Amino acid sequence: MKLTVIGPGRAGTAIHQHACHAGLASTLERTATGDVDIVLIAVPDPAVAEVARAIPVGPLVGMVSGSVPLGALAPHTHAFVMHPMQTIQPNRSELQLTGCAAGITATDAATAQAASDFAHLLGMNPVPVAEALRPLPHIASVFASNLLLPSLVSAMEVLAAAGLDDEREVILGPLIRRAVDNALAEGIPAAATGPVARGDLATVQLHRQRLRLINAQLDRAYALLSTALLPLVSPRSAALVAPALGPDA
Repeated sequence: MKLTVIGPGRAGTAIHQHACHAGLASTLERTATGDVDIVLIAVPDPAVAEVARAIPVGPLVGMVSGSVPLGALAPHTHAFVMHPMQTIQPNRSELQLTGCAAGITATDAATAQAASDFAHLLGMNPVPVAEALRPLPHIASVFASNLLLPSLVSAMEVLAAAGLDDEREVILGPLIRRAVDNALAEGIPAAATGPVARGDLATVQLHRQRLRLINAQLDRAYALLSTALLPLVSPRSAALVAPALGPDA
């Protein structure tokens, strides 16, 4: 199988690395070149349609975007989406996509099967996604990855203020892993713990007082994230701590 990946960014580079590891004849290009079996577009979303129009009709044409409509791959009638649901860091030599889900959407059943086989070959787990339901899995991925960062970075900043930055893995690692494992096992609604779940108004007030001494942004993050937690705790607990979470509390 011959593959051209268009777009030498994070996703394109990672997929090219996986393809080479799988023994595919893969090239990483800025435009489509040569006679290939699959062309995979891994450019920024606004450029997908223009790049697709420039590809000669013939090979299977796919994209990695989790949000761009499948119709953007016109005029190609056998087209697909293979959206890797994984955070990808630049300049890494390891295979970052191994075991991650790949959202598969296609113009027809045969192309969907080919895209799923391709994802398997690259080491990913294909998950069918109806076109009408995109970009919901992409939004879920943002919640589960990008939107975790404000909480995690805030936790590390508070540890650093306590002189414990070097202990962040020891302190936070087990907490984070247990919380994620519990949430995935329990599903909706996952059981919350901590002062908000207990309705512990005094502790929440103390936390906010101490955070303001570090910086206002940490206090704001604590209040916003705790407010987002209120629907996941008992109505009684939510009512007890809600007054301590407002901007003037």
